Parts: sequence; C-alpha cells; structure tokens
Amino acid sequence: MSEPAEETVPAGKLRSVVTHLAMEAPPPHAHPAPPPGIAIARRRAMPAADYLSLYHAIGDDWLWWSRLTMDEATLAAHIAAEESEVYVVEAGGEEIGLIELNLRPAPDIELRYFGVIPSWIGKGLGGWLLAYAIAAASRHSPRRMILNTCTYDHPGALAFYRRHGFAVTHSEVEIVDDPRLVGLLPRDAAPHVPLARTAGG
Repeated sequence: MSEPAEETVPAGKLRSVVTHLAMEAPPPHAHPAPPPGIAIARRRAMPAADYLSLYHAIGDDWLWWSRLTMDEATLAAHIAAEESEVYVVEAGGEEIGLIELNLRPAPDIELRYFGVIPSWIGKGLGGWLLAYAIAAASRHSPRRMILNTCTYDHPGALAFYRRHGFAVTHSEVEIVDDPRLVGLLPRDAAPHVPLARTAGG
C-alpha cells in the first residue's frame, strides 16, 4: 500500500506502520509451567493504579498510551470485564510482565498487550510468556489469535511473533498525537523515537 510522505504528517503527530498478524486455530494445550522463580496469575480485579504502574514500566519505552486516556474507574471496569483477561508475571515478588487478552473480537481473540519490564528483556522469558498467552487464548477455542505491532515497538517484535507461528495479514499507516506532547507520557519516554515536530518547528 502507498504510504504518506513524511512531510504530510501534521505538527504534533507521529506516523507509524502497524502490522497485523494472526495465528490460525491455535492448538489447545495446557499452560506451560513457568521457569524457576517465575509466577503468573490472572488478575480479575486489579486496581487501576497497580495496572498503570506496570503498564508504564513495560510500555513507556515503546510509547504505549491508549490505556492512559481512560479514567481510573473506566480502566478498573475494563480490567474486570468478562471480555478481558489480564495476567501478571512476578519474579521475587516484583511485577515484571503483562499479558492482556481481548475476547471481544469473537470468534477471534486479540493479544492486546504483551511485554516485560526492560531489565527482563533478552533473558529468554518472552517465548514462555507468549506460549502461556496462546494457551490462555486456546481455552476459548477461537477461530484465530490476532495481534499487532508497530514501528515503535521493540525492533525484534515482528520477527519474534513470526518465529512463534504468527503470520502477517496486513499493514496500515497510523497517524496519532504524540503522547509525550499531550501529557500522557513523559517527554523522555521512548528516546529512540524523536518527538513530533511542533507547529512552526
């Protein structure tokens, strides 16, 4: 598909390529056992403040922002909703990882959020965590498991998902407000992504 030239992006906006992937008919199997010292549990009524603390710890480097537009009551209701499944990974009592499944696009299930805090990246936890997410989704017998990744995610994310059985279905260009310029994220979040230009800049 054709993409807009960089100069057409309005002031204050970021342009990214969003790549959508799917796994057809994930095979049903039991949750894989966690690695030694790692625990994972579903949080059915996780306080919004606790969720946001982990969301920031994992996502600030990759410009996660959509949950930051919700007030705490709305977010808490979302976490507790039947169509949401939130799993938190712990190591030594520290929360280090997050899986969030969205059951709403039935008969598909979306892996909405997935990640670990920066100090755990590259330690081999990702493959196990993704296998756990696939197993959790498979309990619902979805037609497909779907997810997306974008330009601002970890540079190895797309290859990681493809290596674990997901196939690209399509891509699209997304232009959004820079969350750092509108106050959703600190100015120094995701230093690998230049701040959007401002009017007159």
